[in-house]
Amino acid sequence: MLSLKIDSSQANQYVEKMWEHLHKQLNRVIASRGLGKTKKRAVSRLSDKEVRFLESINTEQKIKEILSSIPSKLREIIDEFEKKNPSLRVKTSNINKVLYNVFISNGYEHKIFNGLKFVDDLGLQTCPYCNRAYIQSVSKRGVVRPQIDHFYPKSLYPYLGLSFYNLIPSCAVCNGTTAKGDRDSYHDNLINPYDIKNDDFKFAFEFVTVDSVQVKLDKKIPIHDEYFKLEEFYQHHNDVADELYTKLYRENTKEHFDSLRKSLTNIGFDEDEIHRFITCGYLKDEDLHKRPLSKLIKDISEELELI
Repeated sequence: MLSLKIDSSQANQYVEKMWEHLHKQLNRVIASRGLGKTKKRAVSRLSDKEVRFLESINTEQKIKEILSSIPSKLREIIDEFEKKNPSLRVKTSNINKVLYNVFISNGYEHKIFNGLKFVDDLGLQTCPYCNRAYIQSVSKRGVVRPQIDHFYPKSLYPYLGLSFYNLIPSCAVCNGTTAKGDRDSYHDNLINPYDIKNDDFKFAFEFVTVDSVQVKLDKKIPIHDEYFKLEEFYQHHNDVADELYTKLYRENTKEHFDSLRKSLTNIGFDEDEIHRFITCGYLKDEDLHKRPLSKLIKDISEELELI
């Protein structure tokens, strides 16, 4: 629901750190022609065709392409790879297991990848899928850590398991089985937050009774609403819209509100500070991720002409 924007240099630095590690991991499974038997897994042997496929992607150029590709290019990589290996997306296939071992077990889940640093470097505070919750959570061991969603699920597309633009910081609900989970976002044509524009979604409200309001989405991307149940979840925040309406029309006159704005301006508040003072939200699009419900607050404030 929120647009993600980053400095491309962050992606470049990330790729430089990761590609050699993946190159070594691919060398390992190519030399072994698959995975050997352990206590936790059976043997996974690759065919000659599958080995040649791994060899074809085990170059600096190709690994960096996989790691750094923007969302539209990631779709092209999926098309390219699945054309060569239709069984890639089959979780029980040997090639899927081998790629999962390289990119996930010995990549994303390896110490080479620091999820906390990854999210901290992005500077993101709230879930871009819903903007309802902060992205940090606490593990069973009591460790504060971020949730990271694989936009294209790692179970279906393991070779994108470390791709920069495939790693989306998110809340536990949106990343969980009740929302996105392992659903096939590629074939469902879900739009990556890096491709979403903030005006693709627009909140509004309507009166249900004389004294109560209900939040609705005047504008939305239907598949996102289906995945993340945005309109349904946001109706649990009707009180926010009602509170904004109350500030302007139930307790104060419009003239009183305009006078307050003028007073705040006279003592040096800028527009963004005035908006935060009055609504506890953010005015600038690039700041909406800093606090839950900021997108809702901004849209309803605009509808009420609070800003």
